Amino acid sequence: MKSGDRIARLAVLVVGALFVLASPRSATPVSPLIPNNLPLQNPTGAHATFSTTGALDLSNEFFQNLGTNGRRCSSCHVPEDGWTITPADVQQRFAKTNGTDPIFRPNDGSNSPNADVSTLEARRTAYSMLLTKGVIRIGIGIPSAGEFDLIAVDNPYGFASAAELSLFRRPLPSTNLGFLSTVMWDGRETFVGQTIHFDLADQANGATQGHAQGNALTQAQRDSIVAFETALFTAQILDNDAGRLDVKGGLGGPQNLSQQDFYIGINDLFGDSKTGAPFDPVVFTIYDAWKNLTGGGQNQARAAVARGQEVFNSKLIQIRGVSGINDEAAFGNPT
Repeated sequence: MKSGDRIARLAVLVVGALFVLASPRSATPVSPLIPNNLPLQNPTGAHATFSTTGALDLSNEFFQNLGTNGRRCSSCHVPEDGWTITPADVQQRFAKTNGTDPIFRPNDGSNSPNADVSTLEARRTAYSMLLTKGVIRIGIGIPSAGEFDLIAVDNPYGFASAAELSLFRRPLPSTNLGFLSTVMWDGRETFVGQTIHFDLADQANGATQGHAQGNALTQAQRDSIVAFETALFTAQILDNDAGRLDVKGGLGGPQNLSQQDFYIGINDLFGDSKTGAPFDPVVFTIYDAWKNLTGGGQNQARAAVARGQEVFNSKLIQIRGVSGINDEAAFGNPT
């Protein structure tokens, strides 16, 4: 399925609730908006996304073709898949397009950039990691100051080397970014002394040049993408057993998540970094209102959720042998 088809399908999901902004003198659609909290089905119920801007703007650069190979940010950050990709989704796109959807590009979608993609069966083999695991190949060499040495090699696709390791990883969700402590799996898009906005803008530019094989983004394009991403909050909104997670006093769902405070060192083990308040193990209270629900059906499931929350808050788990947490510098003596 092409990226444009995915956007169209998302729009179809909200027939009757899709708003199109148009000039009063023109019938030409300008900016399709998907309303907040639209439930999108998943195996245990449904998740939804809430944007602090009021809606999801599908005309944003996030959904535009800014490169040369047909890819968009939304090719690998799919709203229906929690703003990442899943093997099931990738397999559907392969079947629909015979492996020609923009996500199937040899620069990083195939097991090796040199893989044969000339026929359907060749593409099925070339993109096997993407199809079965939903992972993209990233080529990175061993850093000069790396804390490890390469002592063994397993190179089944005949391309990787010490100069360019083939690292396969799932695209990180482009939502809930306000809770990040670093940008990217290895933190390589986190720059000392810079803001999270700067880090994400650099990441968007690098992704466009690398994954989409495009030119550098303008600053305005980078800022627009970051503004879109950082406004997004995604969470489960419906449970198959408990029903809606934001009813009867429950505070689940993405809109409630968007109001959650966060900063580095909040409720830290050694005292809150801003307030100095001591660590409080009771970190989840969003389902306190469900503790005393009685009866069967959804109320029974909701009461079980509340009991699970209490176990999470109160169950003591010993952490041993972790440098920086258990060592002498932290507690006076190692455990």
